[in-house]
Amino acid sequence: MFYMEGGWRLSWGMAIYRCEARIISREKRGHSVVAASAYRAGLKLKDEHSGKTHDYSRRSKGVVETAIVGPDNAPGWVHDPGQLWNKVEAGEKRKDAQLAREFILAVPKELSAEAQFQTALDWAKKELVASGMITEISLHHSKTGKNPHVHVLCTMRKLDGENFSAKKPREWNDVKLLLHQRESWADAVNAALEKAGRPERVDHRSLKDRGIDQLPQPKIGKEATAMKRKGILSDPERFKAVREVKMMNEVKAMMKAVLSRHWFLASANALKTRETD
Repeated sequence: MFYMEGGWRLSWGMAIYRCEARIISREKRGHSVVAASAYRAGLKLKDEHSGKTHDYSRRSKGVVETAIVGPDNAPGWVHDPGQLWNKVEAGEKRKDAQLAREFILAVPKELSAEAQFQTALDWAKKELVASGMITEISLHHSKTGKNPHVHVLCTMRKLDGENFSAKKPREWNDVKLLLHQRESWADAVNAALEKAGRPERVDHRSLKDRGIDQLPQPKIGKEATAMKRKGILSDPERFKAVREVKMMNEVKAMMKAVLSRHWFLASANALKTRETD
């Protein structure tokens, strides 16, 4: 929001950016990558390591599209989510083993579902699969349609013939690589928006690096969302925190706009005074 001669104006043009990377490991509450795949792809899969069956087929309406993409000439089992992620589980012996890397990508609601998925698919092929990762890509749409996003589950090991390699590539953990991936995702989204004839753009840089005087908005998280959805809490603290930060940023913007208006009027008056002298 800003002030111009004649009244207030709203400025639009920024789509939501998100490229978050996380590790799925057994150390964190005994997480299973088979369960993670079942949830993200809306499938019913059995975890052969624990013997548990994870059935998320009922939530398949929220899963718009899903696909597994691996390197060229990958064995057939790579494209079967049950076989793929059970082989990952079987290959990791440690109790605190890191099972998979996950990227969570916000896709612009301004794009069609087909364009959203294709953008993520092309990015994953270029940035992840090309280096040897096997990826499972799932596009999610919420009931409200406000938060379209993509989950990309990635293997932590390369293929070595018909099996996974004995060692995990250390270069995949390089912070510089993650910074590059964040920037390249912004580039991919902006290219898709431009192709669709949309004016919105995203920026991977922090608010501070962009010179924007705003408080970063906290994440609500799946736990708080689940509590609200199930009626455990009508207004979890995370939701309150987000509203508070939004309000503070709106107040900051209004104060800045008011100061800008005062500066504009003062400058105009000063100019008129000089002209009459």
